[in-house]
Amino acid sequence: MASPHKFAIIGFGEAGPILAEGLKANGAAVLAAYDILVGDAKIAGRGRAHGVRIAATPKDAVEGADVVISAVVSSQSEAAAASVAQHLKPGQFYMDINSASPAVKKRVAAVIEPSGAHFVEAAVMDLFPPHGHKAPMLLAGQRAKALEDILRGYAMRVEAIGEAVGAASAVKMVRSVFLKGFTSILLESLVAASKVGAGAEERVLDSLQTTFPEMDWRKVADYYAERLVKHARRQSAEMHEVAETLTELGVEPITALASADRLAWLADLPLGTQPKTYAELLRAINSLSLGTEQSEETDGQVRDRAAHAAP
Repeated sequence: MASPHKFAIIGFGEAGPILAEGLKANGAAVLAAYDILVGDAKIAGRGRAHGVRIAATPKDAVEGADVVISAVVSSQSEAAAASVAQHLKPGQFYMDINSASPAVKKRVAAVIEPSGAHFVEAAVMDLFPPHGHKAPMLLAGQRAKALEDILRGYAMRVEAIGEAVGAASAVKMVRSVFLKGFTSILLESLVAASKVGAGAEERVLDSLQTTFPEMDWRKVADYYAERLVKHARRQSAEMHEVAETLTELGVEPITALASADRLAWLADLPLGTQPKTYAELLRAINSLSLGTEQSEETDGQVRDRAAHAAP
């Protein structure tokens, strides 16, 4: 039986532990992880929780690994690559899964390739939760097919789509025009409706339910309310990467930039507690314009009020 492949992870925030857990569960060896916040108690705690050694330096993390996975925030993609490039060896794979534009991926490749390591970009095409390390990914790079074969051996859902670096991230970026645009539009519509009164936000959702009956729009609104608040800052930054990609393609990024602005607006609000539902989010937003006045309505009361509102 062949020895398991050895992995190292650069960046141990949200995606890193999920990848480590899934790879280990499917027989891979995760040697170490490195995070720029290496001294932070949260990083140490994640390492203990997932049984992954937190390396003291980038060199310590990547030494002896067959595959190095970069899972940092998009703005740190190039810095992460620079921190390990001098320590990589010919034949190692460097897999960048960060949500960055094709131009950034190409610059990262230029940093990695002089080491002799194989650069492969990965575009993560869905959320890690609930998919775990099986979240679908597109791969691109000269050795993308070889890495696909390795990763599929550990139950990862990956597809090599070509040798040109930037191809995978371009697909993800143009997809985000719709996905992040959709969530930004839903947010803006419900916030505006909540200021109309008479249960207008519920009437909007009722109308959407009639027009698109295959979706449960209240569940959709609840799902995105929580995620938007948690990830608005990161998603806003990603939409600027999307805008850069569209500009490179000769498409004016009107929607992408508007989405980035709306997400940044949400990220800047001092909401305090993390809302779990769209009703909680709307109350929190509206309370900011009411000073210290707070609504005591429950989600059910909000919906009851809307149901009894005059037509």
